[in-house]
Amino acid sequence: MSMAYLDPGNLEADLQSGAYTRYQLLYVVLLSTMFGGLYQILAARLGACTGRHLAQLCRSEYPPLVSFGLWIMTELAIIGSDIQEVLGSAVAFKLLFGLPLWLGCLLTGLDTFTFLALHRAGDFKTRYIEMFFLLLIATIAQNGQTEHHAGGSDAGGHHHAT
Repeated sequence: MSMAYLDPGNLEADLQSGAYTRYQLLYVVLLSTMFGGLYQILAARLGACTGRHLAQLCRSEYPPLVSFGLWIMTELAIIGSDIQEVLGSAVAFKLLFGLPLWLGCLLTGLDTFTFLALHRAGDFKTRYIEMFFLLLIATIAQNGQTEHHAGGSDAGGHHHAT
């Protein structure tokens, strides 16, 4: 599992939580980000030197019980990071189309498997999938800019928790 938690949305949520608690725990965000980056650098160097990724090295170097425990922890971390996206998509389906949350979760899983199947198809180019997601991201960025300008927000203002 790589350092996927380091994205603008998660950092913004961390900073908003920090504003609420008057930044008393900001050092936790800083230290966890620094150690996460350090671990990724070390894993990349290990992979560059050995030609194998971290999971392969753990499986060959540790006893089977330890390797199994590491695998379970990694799977739980992946599920933990993916569940927020599934629930977020389900909430979006509910807000946009009035669908129940369980159906939104099923649709999210279905579209994920659809894109995986398209990626595996031999005649379907990966570039088309990339362009489709680029279009979606550009649409989100444009909508964010439109909302920012239409809302009259003060980007330079300082907001303090009360």
